[in-house]
Amino acid sequence: MAAIDRSAAKPAGARARREGGAQAGKPGRGRDGDDRQSCDMVVVSHTHWDREWYWPFQRFRFRLVTFMDALIDELERDESFTHFLLDGQTIVLEDYLAIRPERTENLKVLIGTGRIHVGPWYLLPDEQLVSGESLIRNLMLGHALAEQYGGVMKEGYVPDTFGHIAQLPQLLTGFGIPSFYTMRGLAPDLSQLKSEFEWVAPAGPACCATTC
Repeated sequence: MAAIDRSAAKPAGARARREGGAQAGKPGRGRDGDDRQSCDMVVVSHTHWDREWYWPFQRFRFRLVTFMDALIDELERDESFTHFLLDGQTIVLEDYLAIRPERTENLKVLIGTGRIHVGPWYLLPDEQLVSGESLIRNLMLGHALAEQYGGVMKEGYVPDTFGHIAQLPQLLTGFGIPSFYTMRGLAPDLSQLKSEFEWVAPAGPACCATTC
């Protein structure tokens, strides 16, 4: 995780224009010669945080602290940088504040005002390797910790899990979460799926699913 690239991250939640070789809102020729329409894209500044993977935990935490220092400084300095998504998990707050306890109030202000979104998970789960109770307690801990720091994001953000259980919509809606976002784990090729669809659990609860 590197320091913030303002050219890519500012402003958060901004709309970026993809022209496709045409004037905005008008048809034109793409690079491959096919007809295209220009479109608006919503860019959400965010990070994906692996707590321990190809490096040990403390080496990853060193990068986390460097990043979080830069993020807090940038958000406090530039009010036009309106929003940052902190990967759907709250354990990063504990890992960071164990090193930087003096920045607790800074984070509470940014989370409480919606500048940083945290939760709903305690940590992003590998759904098929743990029990249903583990997933429920994961969400319970994530909600409790996020609320301590100013509020929980009510979005089912699970971008990087390698497979999803059929009951996930039931778990999410049970916590008042109406949505599900992922980039993998639902099909061998996400192009086989629509970008938005209703995902219905075996017991009946459903959520609005989005692939990216």
